[in-house]
Amino acid sequence: MSIGKIFGVFDISGSGLSAQRKNLEVRAENIANSESIDKETGEPYQSKEIRFAALRKGSGFKNLVANSKLRLLKNSQHHFDGNDNASASTENSVGVEADIYENENQKTKLIYAPTHPNANEEGYIEVADIDAIGEMVQLMSAARAYEANATVINAAKDMFKRALDI
Repeated sequence: MSIGKIFGVFDISGSGLSAQRKNLEVRAENIANSESIDKETGEPYQSKEIRFAALRKGSGFKNLVANSKLRLLKNSQHHFDGNDNASASTENSVGVEADIYENENQKTKLIYAPTHPNANEEGYIEVADIDAIGEMVQLMSAARAYEANATVINAAKDMFKRALDI
């Protein structure tokens, strides 16, 4: 076993910490801007979502194809037959990456605010219909996942310290 593999736990948990930090930021931003309107365009806030994917060793076209296949496979078992080891295998995974994107299916709701500068003729403004409770649940889940990754890093540090004491 090489030294790089021993310390790989830090890479994996570190990428998990980074991904969950992004998740926390997205959830907090969605909650904070749930009733915001763009001052210039008058459009409601466009909520954001996060997509997690396995971070793989190396780079190049082969890994790009394997990552794409893995994402499709996770969406539906009907995309690939599941016998393709390159698409379903996670043995080359070295962590997780998180991509932030705008929610294209964002619903809106009308709020009565006749004094608002962007109010329509009836006195309503259009804002994003963000489920604050659902976002809080996601926020708490992300906080727990962040905490779990930090615990793994601390446990690994303690194990390495104890191994040096032997």
